Amino acid sequence: MVRILSQSMDEPMPLMMRIKKRLHFLICCWCQRYEEQLRYIHETARHFPEHADEASNVPFPPDAKERIKEKLAEQIR
Repeated sequence: MVRILSQSMDEPMPLMMRIKKRLHFLICCWCQRYEEQLRYIHETARHFPEHADEASNVPFPPDAKERIKEKLAEQIR
């Protein structure tokens, strides 16, 4: 379910998968909470693309940082 929820942030889920997800949520509050957390992080990240390069001190290629910032900026538009 974690993989499915993560993928649903990037692309729409087919109808049957959405139905299965809803049925699963009836018995599993943890996955529902996880989805809420993913959506919160996704929305928060969309609002701050200019700070994407400050999120970590781990070395990251500059071209990769630019691609991430461009994708985040596209989602805001």
